[in-house]
Amino acid sequence: MEISQLEAFVAVVEEKSFSRAAAKLHRTQPAVSQAVKRLEEWARESLLDRSAKSGVLTEAGRILYDYAKKVLNLRVEARFAIEELRALDRGRVTIGANESTALYLLPVLKKFRERYPRIKVAVKRSLSREIPIALLRYEIDLGVLSYDPQNADLESTVVSLDELCLIVPPSHPLARLREASIHALGKENFIAHNVASPYRQRVIETFAKLRTPLNIALELPTVETIKKSVRMGMGVAFAPRMCLEDELARGECVAVRVREMRIQRQLRLIYRRHATLSAAAQAFLITAREMGIVRG
Repeated sequence: MEISQLEAFVAVVEEKSFSRAAAKLHRTQPAVSQAVKRLEEWARESLLDRSAKSGVLTEAGRILYDYAKKVLNLRVEARFAIEELRALDRGRVTIGANESTALYLLPVLKKFRERYPRIKVAVKRSLSREIPIALLRYEIDLGVLSYDPQNADLESTVVSLDELCLIVPPSHPLARLREASIHALGKENFIAHNVASPYRQRVIETFAKLRTPLNIALELPTVETIKKSVRMGMGVAFAPRMCLEDELARGECVAVRVREMRIQRQLRLIYRRHATLSAAAQAFLITAREMGIVRG
C-alpha cells in the first residue's frame, strides 16, 4: 500500500468520479484506476461497488476510507508540526464548532490572534455529532461541544457554562411576567432548531413529564433565523443565552424564566486523548487557561 494509492482512492470517493479525481490529483484517469485496483489487491476486497455510481463504497471500502483519511491528514499534520519547530509564530490550528458554540471561541480567538498573529486559525462549522468523527480522522485539532462525547479516544474538558432560556417578543404577554410555568406554555407556538440535540430532547421530555403539549409549529436551520422569527412575533423559542446577548440588550426579545425547568449547557473543548497536540493547538489551550476559561 502506498500513499499515492490512498490519495487516489479518497479522491474517487469524494469526487464520485474517476475522471474528476484524476483532474483533482493532476494525474491521468488510467493511473487513478490502476492505483485503486492495486489498493484493492492489497486489501483483498473490492472497495468500490462497480455496479453503482462511481464512489459508492463497499463495507470494506468504508472501513479503509476512514483509515485513509487519518493517514493523509496525519501526513499534513506532521508537515506542519515540523514547520512549527522552527518558530511558534508559524503554524495553524483548526477548530470544529457549531453555530452557537463558535460564539464561545470569539474572546479566546481575539487574545490568541493578538499573541500569535502569524498562526493561522480555521474554525470549521460542523454539526455537533460530526465533530468527534472529524477529530478522530485528524481533520481538526480541537472541537467545541455542548455535551460529553463519551468516547475513550477523546479528552473532554468543561470550559464554559451557558443555559437554555425561553425567549419571547417584547409584545408577548409573558414578557411582562419574566417567569412562567410550563403549563402556561401549552398553547404557545414554538420555533425550534431542525437539528436534534440532547437539549432539545430534554425540553421535549420535560413537557411530556408535566403532561403539557409542546407545539413545534416551525423548524429552522440556524439560531439567527430562530431569533429573527421570534422578533417578528411568529412564536416563542428556547435558545442558548450566549447567542442572545445583543437581542436582550437592545430589548428586541425578552428572556422568560421557566419555573420547572433549568437546563444548563456545559461547553467543552475536546481533543484526541492519545495524540500529541500540535504546538499551535497547545498554545490555544494555554491561552484559554490564562483567560480563566478552562477549569481543572
